[in-house]
Amino acid sequence: MKKPDIVLFEKVQSRDSRAFNQLMRDYSPELYNFILRIVSNTEDAQDILQDTFVRVWEKSHQFKGNSSVKTWIFRIAINLSYTHLKKRNRWGLSVLDEIKTLISGSDPVQDTEKEFNAALLADSLAYLTPRQHAVVVARIYQDLPFAQIAKAVGCSENSAKVHFHEAKKRIEAYIKRQVGEDG
Repeated sequence: MKKPDIVLFEKVQSRDSRAFNQLMRDYSPELYNFILRIVSNTEDAQDILQDTFVRVWEKSHQFKGNSSVKTWIFRIAINLSYTHLKKRNRWGLSVLDEIKTLISGSDPVQDTEKEFNAALLADSLAYLTPRQHAVVVARIYQDLPFAQIAKAVGCSENSAKVHFHEAKKRIEAYIKRQVGEDG
């Protein structure tokens, strides 16, 4: 029995506009948040989301089923996000606008500390390479397994793990520089 997303995508491949609209409704919220975490600009994220679905429609015949539909769509979004950022030459300056939702407590001191830590983490992501950035966002914020991340960013599973490990080291080094060793 075929998975529902495969059945839906096969309809998209046969140019069923209703199926395509359903696909967009199903994937848009998560995909938009993913793109936003990469490009750090809501307008750019909306444009890239639209471009992603235009490409999905235009290139649906190229989907071979070697990965999940979700991975294939996210790969398109990652490529478009990379291209956008390269055009803007913003890799070194990119900072996340949106951070994983923090559970706020009633203690203002704790809330301030959480906000500081979240901002520090967001700032640190700007110092990652594009691939490290994508792997970290996919792993931490999307909670994707390394196998799926690897397909999405175009590398082996072991490479995705290495990128994640190297990114963690860069993040830790950045945070230590900002708050000091004893932070």
